[in-house]
Amino acid sequence: MWLTPDFRAMVQDKLRDLQMDVKAEGVRLGELRKINEDFANAYRFKWMKAYYKEPLKLRLESEVLSRRITYILNGSIKVVIAPGQRVRDDVSNSPGKRQTPLDFGFITPAVAKQLDAKFEREEKEGGATLYVFTLKWNYGDDKSTHIVWFDPVKRITVRRVWYSGTGKYRARFEYKEPVEAAPGIWIPTRAEVYNAAQRFGGRTVNSNIKVNQGLDDSLFRV
Repeated sequence: MWLTPDFRAMVQDKLRDLQMDVKAEGVRLGELRKINEDFANAYRFKWMKAYYKEPLKLRLESEVLSRRITYILNGSIKVVIAPGQRVRDDVSNSPGKRQTPLDFGFITPAVAKQLDAKFEREEKEGGATLYVFTLKWNYGDDKSTHIVWFDPVKRITVRRVWYSGTGKYRARFEYKEPVEAAPGIWIPTRAEVYNAAQRFGGRTVNSNIKVNQGLDDSLFRV
């Protein structure tokens, strides 16, 4: 008897922390606005440095329209810092307001605990066996659905389709060209986004990827 794949047993459990440089390429704001305006604005950065640490600590430093913007997520608290401005928000009931490793193409144990996963099917693609899961947040006010194509060997997401809480198709993400940043830890280096009309909206490219460097908690102080 074939056993249903266990989603939580396949997530990236070797990763303790991550840092990398991120740049945006080929951005088409008009196509991204068809997803939503906030999503389009998220692609306006000139450069970005990303830091992540389990459990669920994220720091993004970027330059947007000549302004230095810092985004910090530490558990349920999100802080956005801009020149002359510091906005603190409790997002404990709003998973949709958090950026997580799910957005970068991999899933950590801390993120997996917040998701209900339903196995749908197995697919073959490019010589690899992929497991397709339906994911929903198991708490809060965000009722969106994510369909993910998961590589159980490299423990990364190779594709994700995002639906709103009302079932509206929002966007498709393709995670490509993964690198083995450390033994058994694979990180995609390219993420492409397509809107509901399947029009390309842009890509992000990750470089200088370093994992398990012992990032200091002060980076994520809120």
